[in-house]
Amino acid sequence: MQQNFTAMTPLEHLYLFAPENDMALAFGGKYYTPTPAAQGIARDLSLLPIWYADEPNAQVWAMQQVSPMMQETLNALGITAHAMSKPSRNIAECHPWGWSAYIVDKFTRNGIARDILPDDKAIEQIRKLSGRATTCTIMQQLRYMLPHIQLPPQPVVLHNDTEVDEYVTSQPSTILKAPWSSSGRGVWRVNGVYDKMTARSASGIIRKQGYIMGETWQDKICDLAMEFYSDGTATQFAGYSYFLTDERGAYQSNILASNDEIERMLSQYIAPATLLEIRDALCGITTSLIAPHYKGYLGIDMIVYRDKQGQILLHPCIELNLHMSMGMVARIIADRYLAPTTQGTYHVHYEPDTARLQALDQQLSTQNPLRIVNSKITNGYLALTPIMSDTHYLAYINVKEK
Repeated sequence: MQQNFTAMTPLEHLYLFAPENDMALAFGGKYYTPTPAAQGIARDLSLLPIWYADEPNAQVWAMQQVSPMMQETLNALGITAHAMSKPSRNIAECHPWGWSAYIVDKFTRNGIARDILPDDKAIEQIRKLSGRATTCTIMQQLRYMLPHIQLPPQPVVLHNDTEVDEYVTSQPSTILKAPWSSSGRGVWRVNGVYDKMTARSASGIIRKQGYIMGETWQDKICDLAMEFYSDGTATQFAGYSYFLTDERGAYQSNILASNDEIERMLSQYIAPATLLEIRDALCGITTSLIAPHYKGYLGIDMIVYRDKQGQILLHPCIELNLHMSMGMVARIIADRYLAPTTQGTYHVHYEPDTARLQALDQQLSTQNPLRIVNSKITNGYLALTPIMSDTHYLAYINVKEK
């Protein structure tokens, strides 16, 4: 007797760019409404995961479409991820930019099975670990594991106005940070005076988020991060991120270079042996602290700074980013798609005038035409996300021969 077999649709991995997740964590609940600015960057850069999705034929839940020209580039680089305006029903695993109750609700409302998503207890643990108080735990463990390495003063969790007052007036310059914020917001410098503006801002954050972080201000030389990947059991080093920020601490761009090249750049400040010790220690710390509760990429922001005696030192944990990051996107692009003879930069650019954004795109593509050889970029400018009639944010890379 003839039997009929129904072909099983292969299960796919779903990616979502959701930069508003940091503020959803600050809100705490699932009914968060992103600000217009957050909605704008989420829309304009919604195709970004196409460039970092790890699995063949991954779905990217996007609000923009892949143009024919962009598809040609994806094909030339061997990228098989594809955009979907809504997620399909055959999803094996979800990979949002970060996790929160808001993101879980977004997935479930759009047909994703609840049993493949983190449960409420897991989300609450991720939210707690995402708070900046986790840097205190990491720094304490680094002091214990690496007593021979000079580290900056310990960050402090401040729970009320009196503690904030005493902290900021105890030293010439401090940094106050909200437990959950993004892109340099909720972070400001205080120069030894607990004035009305500082008191009002700090009180508001403590009332809404439960505490505020205090750190000693450091004379920063440069920004970097160590990126890691957690498989749910252990973490492993995923690479370096060497990046630039503006005066508020908001992200601007990344250097596109190999890990060895970034180590060489950093060696003018910090001995490679010190970087390796800190990297190994952080692998151990995040394996015990993070891995049991989280699967995905995470980053630890650092700075190279100059102390009062003029020594150049490394601050190994300015912030934990328990989510995908622009630095990790840059790391993946450099490792997967750039020829070894090249170096470049990765940018996220904001332009309130779309016409000026289009002009920038045209200028850069004319000045440095894209060239791909054997599925590797050997030279050129590449817009990673499309420019539509109302686009204000653009992610792009600019690559040249060394």
